[in-house]
Amino acid sequence: MLGFEDVEDRLVEAVRTCQRYPDRERGWQRIRSAWPEISRDVLVGDYDARGGDGSSSDVALRSAAMTRQDVAEMEEAFAWLDRMNPVDRKLIGLAIAQLARGRREVPWSKLLPAMGLTKGADGLRMRYGRAITAICNAINGGNPQRDVSMG
Repeated sequence: MLGFEDVEDRLVEAVRTCQRYPDRERGWQRIRSAWPEISRDVLVGDYDARGGDGSSSDVALRSAAMTRQDVAEMEEAFAWLDRMNPVDRKLIGLAIAQLARGRREVPWSKLLPAMGLTKGADGLRMRYGRAITAICNAINGGNPQRDVSMG
């Protein structure tokens, strides 16, 4: 049984995994011709395999490669959003992106313009809560409160 926080955490991890994908467009833009590498600059040193022209300790290391499990979990979490209507999906995406950046809370008032609204930050928060709860219910096979005896 996945709860609200579990679903939210999985979606945050999915966004972070997605951000670790290599940027193909940037890779094409960084292609260098062979001529600069042919002429060696004694003062700079050899071209470093990690992309720097100095010593390898000056170059920031790339994050570790993704595993198949990371990608599978990301795709599973993003598949949960397929059930949502487009407006809720957009709201979830904006809120989860804020959390993936390391924020502890979502700045709901800052999401209003992106949602095309001028008022109703609390309404966005409640709509987000209902959307994540709907995902929880779908994952867990329905609303568990529905089957509870009221007598």
